[in-house]
Amino acid sequence: MENFNTINTVNETKNHSFYLRQRYVLAVLGFFGFFNASCLRNNVNVATLAMVNASEHNNTETKGSFNWDSSQQGLFLGSYFYGYAASNVPSGWLANKYGFHKMFTISMLASAILTLITPLATTQGLYLAVACRALTGFAQAAIYPAMNYAWAKWAPPLEISVLNSISLSGMGFGLTLVNPLVGVISDALGWDAAFYVTGSMALVWLVFFFIFTSDAPSNNRWISKKERRYIEKSIENRENKTHDEFQGPQKTTSIPWKAMLASKCSWALFIAHSADAWFQYTFAALMPTYMAEMYNFDTTQSGLLMILPFLMQFLVSLPASCITDMLRKKRRITTTQIRKINTFLALSVPALCLSLAGYVGRDHRAVIALFTCGYAFTGLTFPGYLSCPLDIAPRHSGILFAISNTIANLVGFLGPFSAGYIITDYKSLLQWQILFWASFGISIAGAITFVTFGSGVEQNWAKKQNCKKRKQSTKSEVENRSNLL
Repeated sequence: MENFNTINTVNETKNHSFYLRQRYVLAVLGFFGFFNASCLRNNVNVATLAMVNASEHNNTETKGSFNWDSSQQGLFLGSYFYGYAASNVPSGWLANKYGFHKMFTISMLASAILTLITPLATTQGLYLAVACRALTGFAQAAIYPAMNYAWAKWAPPLEISVLNSISLSGMGFGLTLVNPLVGVISDALGWDAAFYVTGSMALVWLVFFFIFTSDAPSNNRWISKKERRYIEKSIENRENKTHDEFQGPQKTTSIPWKAMLASKCSWALFIAHSADAWFQYTFAALMPTYMAEMYNFDTTQSGLLMILPFLMQFLVSLPASCITDMLRKKRRITTTQIRKINTFLALSVPALCLSLAGYVGRDHRAVIALFTCGYAFTGLTFPGYLSCPLDIAPRHSGILFAISNTIANLVGFLGPFSAGYIITDYKSLLQWQILFWASFGISIAGAITFVTFGSGVEQNWAKKQNCKKRKQSTKSEVENRSNLL
C-alpha cells in the first residue's frame, strides 16, 4: 500500500536558485528533440500530396512527378511504422546498456540523415524510398526509451510528471505544426525541400543537444554542485542507492524480464497505452474523412481542424503536470491515486466526446467543439500512465516503455484497419456511430484496467538491492545446506 512517505525527497533550498537548472535545460531540449522527431516522422503526410501525380488515377491535376497508385502511396506512408514497431525493444535494451545520451544522439542523427537522402532515394525508385522511411522509423524507436532512462537519473521523484511532460509534449506540438509547415515549404520550394528543411532542423537541434546534455548529473559540465547534489540526494532517498550508482550508463544492470512481464501493474500500463493508441490512431486517421463525408469539409478545412485538438493537448499537458506534481509535493494525494485519475480521464473523456459527436446532427461547430475539448483531455496521459514507467521501475523504465510502446503501436494500427470493416459507406451515420462506440468501449476497458491494477510505487522486482539480497539469500541457503550435510 502506498502512503505519503513512499517518496521521501529533499527540499531544494529556495534561497539558492540555479541560474539555468540543467534538468529543465534537458527537458526543453528534449521537447525540441521530440518536436523534430515528429516533423521527421510526419513530413510525408503532406509532402506525398505534392509528390504524386494524381491526374494519372483521377481527374485531379497535381504537379507531382510520381505515378503511384493508392496502394503504393499507402506502402510509402506506412513504411516508417514497419521499422518503428520492429525496433522498440532492441532500442530500449541498447539505451539501457549504453546510456540515453548516446542512443538519443545516434537515433536522431541517423533519422535526420535518412530524411535528407529520401528525395534522392525516391527518384531512384519507390522501394528505395520505402527502405529510407522504414530505416527512419527503425532509428527513431530509441528516443522514447532513451528519454525514460534520462529521467531515471535526472528527475527528482516529485518532478517526474513535469519534466517528462515537457519533453514528451514536443511530439504533439510537432503534429500541430508539421502539416502547415510542410505545406508551405512544398508550395514554395517543392516537395523535396520539405525533407531537406526538416532534416536540417534536426541536425541544428542535435548540435545543442550534444553539447548541453549528458547521461547523468555527475558528468554534466554545466550543472551546479547544488543542483547535482539535490537531484542525486532526492533519488538516493527514494531508492536508497549509493552515490557511485549515479556515475553513468547502467551497463551491468540485468533486466528482470520474467518479473516485469508477470507484473500486474506492467500489464495495466500496456493495456492503457494500447487503448490510448487505438483511440488516437483512429481519431487522426479518420476524423478528416468524417468531416469531409458528413459535413462536406474540403482538404484545407479538414487539415486546419486537426490542428486544434493537438494544440489543445499540448496546452493542457503542461498545466496538468504541474498540478499533479504540486499535489504530490503537498501530499494531498498519492502518486498512484493521481496517475489513476489522470489516466481514467485521459482515456474516457475523449472517447465519450467522440461518441457524442455522432448525435449532434448537422451542427459542425458542435462536432468540432466536442472533438477539440475531448482531445484536450489526452494531455493528461503525460502525467498519467506515460509517467508510470518512471514510478514503478525507474531503473528499467526505458525497456518497460519500449515493450509498452511496441504493443500499443501494434494494437493502434488495428483501429484504422478495423474501420474498413465497420464502415462500408462513409455517408452512413449509423456506421460511424458504431465505430465511435467501439472506440469508447476499448478506451473504457483500458481505463478500468489501469484504475484496478495500475500503480505509482516502485516495484520490488525493479529494485537492484532486492536482486542482491535474493542472490545473497540463495547463497546463504546453499552454504547452510552444505554445512548440514
